[in-house]
Amino acid sequence: MSNRYAEGITLSDTPPAAEPRVALLVDYPALLRAVRATDPDAVPRLSDLVRRAATLGPVFVARAYGAWYDVDEASTAFNAGLDPVFVPPVGPGSVPTMSSLIADGLSLIRSGQVQALALSGDDRLLPLMAAARAEGMPIALIAHSCAPDGPCLKLADSAERAAAFARGQTRAERYRRTTNVA
Repeated sequence: MSNRYAEGITLSDTPPAAEPRVALLVDYPALLRAVRATDPDAVPRLSDLVRRAATLGPVFVARAYGAWYDVDEASTAFNAGLDPVFVPPVGPGSVPTMSSLIADGLSLIRSGQVQALALSGDDRLLPLMAAARAEGMPIALIAHSCAPDGPCLKLADSAERAAAFARGQTRAERYRRTTNVA
């Protein structure tokens, strides 16, 4: 009995290039502000954000940073494929979501766990984007609210405004009672 490859099958010298693992990081309060800037009743299409990030490669991590006191809102994010990351407020109306997002993003870059970033936020993303660019990573701004002439757009390979990911509230969403965790 012979242990040979069939005729014509050869072992490749170079392995196929793997798709980059993507980190989708969303500053949820910034996303809500951007979506509601044109329509105060608009809500983000979170599943579309996740699908858009997946066009860059397999999504390794998908996180949305916020205070997440509304259980229905957190459940909606989770059902769309985002892990709601609770960021506790440091004072009235002050939730340091961007600080947490940047710290996690830098950790993912430095550990080599991801090779591409899909980000949703505003110009405060600059330190994370600069670090990713220094590593040669592709960066996509998805549902962003960066200034049109700001530095973040210059570092991004692609950019889509938050308004492109907005939809109107359903009747059920409009009239539901908010269920607070606290």
